[in-house]
Amino acid sequence: MPILKRLVPFCLILLFLFAGISSAAAASSPAQSTTRPLQVNINGAFISADRSPFILSGRIMIPIRTLASLGLQYSWDAIRHAVTITNSSNDLFEMTQGQPIAYKNGVPVQMDSEANNYNGRIMVPAKFVSEAFGYNVYYEKIREILFIQSKNFTPDAQSIHSADLKQARLAAISLPVRYSFKPGTSVQSDESQYYTYSFASKDASRYAYSNGEITTVVEITGTTATAVWQASEADLPGYPATTFGGVQPAYISDLFQDSFSYSNGVYSGYHTLSDGTVTTFKFPGLSYTELIRAIPE
Repeated sequence: MPILKRLVPFCLILLFLFAGISSAAAASSPAQSTTRPLQVNINGAFISADRSPFILSGRIMIPIRTLASLGLQYSWDAIRHAVTITNSSNDLFEMTQGQPIAYKNGVPVQMDSEANNYNGRIMVPAKFVSEAFGYNVYYEKIREILFIQSKNFTPDAQSIHSADLKQARLAAISLPVRYSFKPGTSVQSDESQYYTYSFASKDASRYAYSNGEITTVVEITGTTATAVWQASEADLPGYPATTFGGVQPAYISDLFQDSFSYSNGVYSGYHTLSDGTVTTFKFPGLSYTELIRAIPE
């Protein structure tokens, strides 16, 4: 706890409210996979998957069922162990389990990673398949989110700057975060499922994101989200804590008025009243989208 106290005074409250968070194991995956379950955002909306995507040898693997959210249709041939994918233009893409060669409209294509079966789920390389059908793919390392977007997709500016605070905050975290520095790397050895978004009161234009080890401050300008500062929450001597990039903003202490957290299947939050009183609340949630809630009256 003294770690965050030296970082900035307000972080003591954050740690106090969410202390005792335990680790939870995600679905088993290959040893080369990422330490945290990945989220997937398609055309500005977070989607739920029946199997957490993971990174294998530098390639992000997603469940074949996720392709339906891209407007693609797929079928699985259990005899040939082959996946056939089609789009609205009737382009046909076929992959065989464990084989590095795929076929697009009958033409052989060298894949960067083959489709395969992991714990009963067929996983396919996200970037390769998405780009094969004309989608843009961006992996944001800070929050470990895979963004897949149609060529003509544009963020909904009206939602981002909506007077409805919940809608605006949800739209804000749905933007891929861009950064000009090398982001810090989590050193957790477990597959912890914990993250927190903190906002200034009645504001959605900036937020602090924490994965339990690293805090990142993000600013929203128009329809673009930019990381302006990132620092370690590690117990290091001296003040401030290790900065990975950017400059600590002067408004940092204002960002911890409204906070929303997810930890091991439990959603919770806190709200700081004008007199300084902190109220906490828990709420049900089924997906990443439900992390942001309206502040209880």
